[in-house]
Amino acid sequence: MFRFVAAILLFAFAAGCTGDAALRQQALTAQQQQQAQIAEFQRRASGLDANNQDLHAQIAQSQQQAKILQDEVGLLKKQLRDAGEQLSLAQQQIAATKQENTTLLASTRQRGGAMITPNNSLQQSVSQIQIPGAQVRVDGDLIRIEIPADQMFMTGTNQLHQNAYATLDQVANTVRQQFPRNLIGVEGHTDNQPASPPFASQHQLSASMAQATFDQLSARGQIPANRMFVVGHGGNHPVVSNATPAGQARNRRIDIVIYPDDAGS
Repeated sequence: MFRFVAAILLFAFAAGCTGDAALRQQALTAQQQQQAQIAEFQRRASGLDANNQDLHAQIAQSQQQAKILQDEVGLLKKQLRDAGEQLSLAQQQIAATKQENTTLLASTRQRGGAMITPNNSLQQSVSQIQIPGAQVRVDGDLIRIEIPADQMFMTGTNQLHQNAYATLDQVANTVRQQFPRNLIGVEGHTDNQPASPPFASQHQLSASMAQATFDQLSARGQIPANRMFVVGHGGNHPVVSNATPAGQARNRRIDIVIYPDDAGS
């Protein structure tokens, strides 16, 4: 009987030990799964943090680019306003010059209350004009003696080259001999490039070049000043396109314009 009770107790103890081991194994497995989940959550959190940092960097870069674009737009708007003001000023200068020329020509044509009579044979004299370095051409009822400004002046100035005087002497001789009574216009022309200081515009530069030519034709060439007038056209009347350096050089010029009108005494 004693042996039977002992066997029962021993069996119960063994069964209890086996149950505890199973519980410990289940607990260990659960703990490992929990740790694996925690590690996965941490990995995901790290990834989200990295993505968040990238997004912040992209946002900062986008904001910087937006600021740069805003600055560029502001600069373009200012340049547009400045260009509009310059255009308005140029238009005012052109209108004033046209009015001045109209008044001057009307005054010149009226000599002692008598109108000047046109000379219809003026263009017949073109073939007789030979001036080295100058081009002579017919323009409607006018004759133009075209002299390259680069041949006459220091670049971008109204300062005459030394060899310009010989050309102007020949022009003056031609005018005195073949057109002794005609009205003479001295026109300055430039290309389409901006003027350089001290000239605020190409109109000022062209007028200054024309005035320097006028002075030489009057003082040195002995053409009466009351037979001539000065016009500065700037870049408004190109003879060729300004798209090339050669075209720009051609448009920089002085035109001595022979009118078919008698300047009178």
